[in-house]
Amino acid sequence: MIKEPTRRKIRLPRNIFYGWWIAVISASVDSMKHGTFNKGFTSYIIPLRNELGIGVAAISFAEMLGRMEGGLQGPLMGWATDRFGPRVILMFGGITSGLGFILLSFTQNYLYFICVFVGLLSLGFRAGYNNATMPAINQWFRRHRGLAMGLAGMGTAVGGTVIAPLMGFLVLSAGWRPAAFISGVVILVVVIPMSFLIRRDPESMGLRPDGDPIPENEINIGEVYTGEGQDAQRDRHGAAVLHAGEPDFMAAEAMRTPTFWMLVLAVGMRNTVHSGVTWLMVPMIVWFLMGSGRSEDGAQPIAVAFVGVMSFSLLLMTPLVGWLGDRWSKKKLSSACMIGGALSMLVLVEDTGHIWQVVAFVVLLSFSETANPLAWAIMGDFFGRRSYATLRGWQHLPDQFMSMSTPVWMGVIFDHTGSYKWALIPLVVIYCLAALFYWLIPTPKTPARVLAYQKQAEG
Repeated sequence: MIKEPTRRKIRLPRNIFYGWWIAVISASVDSMKHGTFNKGFTSYIIPLRNELGIGVAAISFAEMLGRMEGGLQGPLMGWATDRFGPRVILMFGGITSGLGFILLSFTQNYLYFICVFVGLLSLGFRAGYNNATMPAINQWFRRHRGLAMGLAGMGTAVGGTVIAPLMGFLVLSAGWRPAAFISGVVILVVVIPMSFLIRRDPESMGLRPDGDPIPENEINIGEVYTGEGQDAQRDRHGAAVLHAGEPDFMAAEAMRTPTFWMLVLAVGMRNTVHSGVTWLMVPMIVWFLMGSGRSEDGAQPIAVAFVGVMSFSLLLMTPLVGWLGDRWSKKKLSSACMIGGALSMLVLVEDTGHIWQVVAFVVLLSFSETANPLAWAIMGDFFGRRSYATLRGWQHLPDQFMSMSTPVWMGVIFDHTGSYKWALIPLVVIYCLAALFYWLIPTPKTPARVLAYQKQAEG
């Protein structure tokens, strides 16, 4: 019989599977990330443009560099997460991003802004957070992976519903410098303590994924393959031992499959749109509302409020779509989300300024955003737990290179035409291509290595 590892004492209710606490922690830190940065930073763009005397494209250039940095560091951070565990990576992200916001509040010129944004803010948010939390959730769940990642994805919605509007109105009322300083302090106070609650995998606590009981006399296929002793609980990379019936791809094996690259293309196309629209959401809505005669100053509070409306819609949809993903095809559901995204872009093409169109835009865009946690669940379903963070890191490299230029070329179009119309039309096409690629993702073939040791285990 395999010796059960010693359970660690946790100061949380014992009748709740600890994996659900991992999902709650993930949602909490993700709400800070999206509320202050992903969905919150859009409120800084117009004040920064006015104070520094630069265009939207110049500000977006910082985001392009940040995404390039995120892509280059992706494989390294993915390997580090698999090697050292998510706790260390999350802590690094919290410290770096928190200090980044604090130093951002002292910006006096464009060069300083670029250095702080790329060297600290973007580094912290793109190195930590999701690079830590999604691999952790993938380790803790199998059957309920879609729901768990959907619950974790609610952090995106909570951050956008509560934190982003609060930061936006703080920017408008107190100024962007106090808002940045406060954001940095809150991140340090919240994210760093929560990182101590993250556990790498259920096996480290004597548990199984989804809270399943440990069968007596269980044969672990990972031990059969490696030939290690009964007390072996981790492979040489530090990944959790895999149990019979789980997919088990090493990173190199997964990256040789068409499945991996089809998923990379689908997610990359989705993020190509996402990177531009979330970065420029407030300026885009302001432009649209000004089509009915509103002033820029009058349109900004409305635009900030609609960031909250979008995120509230996402808050309602994300767990539902995650639940559906565990019961229906995640690929087809993701494809439907992309069609919703294409429709959201079409709604804004003509800047009529009607409020009902902005409502339709944010609701449809929210539906498209629910595909994000589904994508990480798809990767876990196909390739398993062994090299999940490493695979996410390698996926991050082409993804960031595909999406990094979108805010810049959208900003260039606006700076030269005063309109986002001709930026929105290409985004519709990209969303439709993403829908096609999601639909066509094939199921990967089980590696011969896995088939061999499964047969040995059964024998």
